[in-house]
Amino acid sequence: MGNEDIRNRELELWNILLNHEGRRELAIDHWSGELTGHAMTLARLEVISAEELQEMLEYADAAYSHAIEQSHTREWERGNKR
Repeated sequence: MGNEDIRNRELELWNILLNHEGRRELAIDHWSGELTGHAMTLARLEVISAEELQEMLEYADAAYSHAIEQSHTREWERGNKR
């Protein structure tokens, strides 16, 4: 497997994790840590550039914020149905 193949596969895995609803719903903090850790590892191994790392970390942060907001909305909706 060539470097470009490895890069493409790792980015595909990161995106799968980013969009994995089950992991996000069951363990938001762990899921966010996995996203961040994977991106940082890719940068450390020079699979991605520093700019790409920054972009991935921003995506991970935005996804985490969105997941937290969704969780709070669901809790609020459950509380108001009673």
